[in-house]
Amino acid sequence: MNVCVTGGTGFIGGPLCKALLGRGDTVRMLSRKAQPSGLGLEVVHGDLLESGGRLLDFIEGCNTLYHCAGEIKDVDLMYDLHVRGTANLLKAVNEEIRKTGEPFHWVQLSSTGAYGKRAVSDVKHSSVDEHCSPAPIGEYEVTKTISDELVINFSKLEPLFTYTILRPSIVVGPEMPNQSFFQLSAMVRKGLFFYIGSQPSLSTYVHVSDVVRALMMCAVDARAKGEIFILSNDCLLSEVIDSMAQVYNVSKPWIKLPEGVLRLLVRLTSPFIKLPLTNERMDELIKRVGYSSKKIQQTIGFEFEKTIQQAMPELLSQFIKKTNSKAVVDND
Repeated sequence: MNVCVTGGTGFIGGPLCKALLGRGDTVRMLSRKAQPSGLGLEVVHGDLLESGGRLLDFIEGCNTLYHCAGEIKDVDLMYDLHVRGTANLLKAVNEEIRKTGEPFHWVQLSSTGAYGKRAVSDVKHSSVDEHCSPAPIGEYEVTKTISDELVINFSKLEPLFTYTILRPSIVVGPEMPNQSFFQLSAMVRKGLFFYIGSQPSLSTYVHVSDVVRALMMCAVDARAKGEIFILSNDCLLSEVIDSMAQVYNVSKPWIKLPEGVLRLLVRLTSPFIKLPLTNERMDELIKRVGYSSKKIQQTIGFEFEKTIQQAMPELLSQFIKKTNSKAVVDND
């Protein structure tokens, strides 16, 4: 297959490019840096915000696109990249279809953030699935959802254009840019972690390798065309915490503190002290609504490679190495 990838140097796009090359695909990556990749793929120097020639060069000769580009830090860039960038790319795809008359498949990397924050009373069986209407909150989530809608709407206008949208939950891996997962593990290692409230909570993680495999399956399985899939390897939060403790060879946390008392503490102290525990962080730690991956499993036969607990030694190994290296430097 001749495939194009945006976001090919990112946390998910990077492993995706390697896996595609390993499968024997011819891979072309769009990059703002005009330099060889060193991975055996073609790099087109261009920017999603610049419509025209370079994007046409990027799309030319390809029949499948993985759109993985995303901005997670700079709020001011999110609309431009996610919305304008997607619109520019769709224009280039439209030109390619007009020129070749060949079908084109678009695999969109989205996010479960499209569904917003759901209360247990809002969903059946405490699990969000693809039947739930989008209700994004926050600039990242809103702009990614608009990007999805642009792709869906274009498919209604161009019969040779098909799409699959993959919405993973919190993607974890040794190279993940968001350090909250590792910060959580550090709290467990130091014996500082405690549970909030008395009810069991859920964790909604998915390993980056599973996301890569799902993206690749969505590109080649005809049953995935025109579909939106959620991908999340949910489990109990206590199972994640216990597996972290096992990797670090420390006691499993057991202390539970009342949610109301902690929220009051945060409210009273936040004007004066910046605590690591915020209301947003508490919301994550008392999550009781998960995500259902049944649709992608039943539609294209996707299966998770391993549970998050089984992947924990690999997930934490690099963090442990970095922590140990920093300790050595600090002691010198």
